[in-house]
Amino acid sequence: MGYSLDFGWLADATGAIARGAAMTVLLIAVTTLAGTFLSILGAAARRNGPLLLKRAIGIYVEIIRNTPFLVQLFFIFFGLPSIGVRLDPLLAAMLAMTLN
Repeated sequence: MGYSLDFGWLADATGAIARGAAMTVLLIAVTTLAGTFLSILGAAARRNGPLLLKRAIGIYVEIIRNTPFLVQLFFIFFGLPSIGVRLDPLLAAMLAMTLN
């Protein structure tokens, strides 16, 4: 019993793979920068802000940390359009990754 490894299909898909890799790098770069900026603002506000803002940020952190990323992504991608907020799939992914 032998196995035949045929990677001929890979040559046909190199363009799609390259576009997917570029999209992945774009998502990582944008969401890392946006998430870092958002977390610095949140940390500064939680440390130095008024009590109500500190509590709101604490609740946000607890909700985000205690829900799986896939649930957050599904909520943004499927839940928001059900209440009338239409998002491009790329924007929905960026939003979910940034907020997480």
